[in-house]
Amino acid sequence: MSSAFRQRRSGQFRTLIILVVAIGALLIALVGMAIQKPDNEYENVQGKQDMRQIFGGVRQLDDRLGSDDAPAQMQVFLDAQSSTYKDQFLDTIPALVSGPVRDGTLKLLYRNRSLTRNATERSFYGIEAAMKQGYGWQYAYLMFRNQDLAKEQGIDDDFLTTLAESIDNLEIEQWKQDYQDGLEEGSAMNADLQAQDQIAIDLKIRDAPAAVVNGPSGTEILQDAPDLAEMQAAIGEVQ
Repeated sequence: MSSAFRQRRSGQFRTLIILVVAIGALLIALVGMAIQKPDNEYENVQGKQDMRQIFGGVRQLDDRLGSDDAPAQMQVFLDAQSSTYKDQFLDTIPALVSGPVRDGTLKLLYRNRSLTRNATERSFYGIEAAMKQGYGWQYAYLMFRNQDLAKEQGIDDDFLTTLAESIDNLEIEQWKQDYQDGLEEGSAMNADLQAQDQIAIDLKIRDAPAAVVNGPSGTEILQDAPDLAEMQAAIGEVQ
């Protein structure tokens, strides 16, 4: 057998080995793609950076945002699943937090208020579970910012958990436990949500964004989606 022939055969053999290896690698990749779990369909949660900037460093305890020593307080009645409330919330709450809440002249109290026949909605339990760790306002903000995604994907446990996972320093396992406990019939969380709805009924809050502002100089009830200027004027009136 000539030297040239052996070299040619050797080159063909190496080429065959390379081809076999390449085909094997391609098959492995295809199998991996077939069994790979799909990407998180909720990975595009909006507003995470804005949330950090708005609420970072502001004291929270349960439903309260801001200092207990603030001369004025504002109860805000909100349905985080309702598009009726979305623009009003985003146009007013971040500005109030950045202004009078952060400078210590106002504290906000969150009130879940459903526009449906039921006093509670699924997102309310997610908000309440986050409140137990002092992150309820952040959770509500993300819920409002991602209403379109919620409508597209559905408000289920996976969606609500993904919102929780988007909040820095929130203990996810504890949130999951509090959330699931809250969903149980007769839970303390459910009783609290019913009580929040009763507050709105007692104050004759209509089916629209509303706020109740209290201070040393009295009380102002703002109905029918008050804008930022109305809210600021009411804060000034009650101080």
